[in-house]
Amino acid sequence: MWQVIDLVIHELYYLAFTALGIALGVLVMNYVMGRESVVRLVDRLGRWVTRLSGLPGYCSLPFVVSLVSPSTASSMLVAMYRDGRLTRRELYVASLINAFPALLSHLRTLVPVLLSTMGVYGLAYLSILMAIGLAQMLIFAIIGRKYAARGTDVAGTTGLVSGNVLSLRRALRLIVRMVVVTAVTSAAFTVVMGLGIDQYINDYLSHAFSALNPYVVGLIVAYMVSDSAAFAAAGTLISNGFSGTLVIRWLLLGYVVSSLVRGVRHNAPYYLGIYGFRDGIAILLISILTRALLALVVLGVLWLV
Repeated sequence: MWQVIDLVIHELYYLAFTALGIALGVLVMNYVMGRESVVRLVDRLGRWVTRLSGLPGYCSLPFVVSLVSPSTASSMLVAMYRDGRLTRRELYVASLINAFPALLSHLRTLVPVLLSTMGVYGLAYLSILMAIGLAQMLIFAIIGRKYAARGTDVAGTTGLVSGNVLSLRRALRLIVRMVVVTAVTSAAFTVVMGLGIDQYINDYLSHAFSALNPYVVGLIVAYMVSDSAAFAAAGTLISNGFSGTLVIRWLLLGYVVSSLVRGVRHNAPYYLGIYGFRDGIAILLISILTRALLALVVLGVLWLV
């Protein structure tokens, strides 16, 4: 009973901040895109990103905002797409690039947890996660540059600014749709977790990977619960005399194995609510699978050295 209450409180807390981020993203975009001077200033802030990726200059704003609020930044991109200022390809590229500053926005919570549980090895593991995120950003920036549909200079953004901006009524409808879909999807996942489906998945993965080292299986299951649980389990292994480098390898393996289920469980409501079903699923899966493949590459390198 108390577990269900905790889940409901957690979801309400999550929805409150997500709804606020969505509203800010759409409304700020609606304000900024109608003012040429603001767009020019924003373009200067992240010009290196838009020039590297071939994205329009005004995509600098969501990139910078991702450092503070990923949901606000994603809402800005969707509003730009709905307003005809981004193609679907540009929406995908910008969203996948913004995953890196979004990761940086979590440093204030990741650093204390990793330091307190794994010490210096926690910082080493964090560096690996940052490298994976940076590599993903560069990969999709290069892809975006290759298939760029238009230039990224400031002059090129001026004509777009003078075009139609989302009316307040359309902006509010977009906000309501995003919030409602996010709430419904989040509630559905809460019900699934309350029914114990997540425990079934944990048991299945434990059985499926039972041939592996039991400590690796333990880290996989811990990662399924939460990042903090995985870091705490890894810290316990290190304090019990296991090699820190070996534990990092096990942790990376747990990260890869649990990435799909963990990513869908924690991020599906966010992606489906903001991007819609088709684009949300596509962007979510591309992001998860890219990071998992990059983590496998890093894992292979660590096993060879």
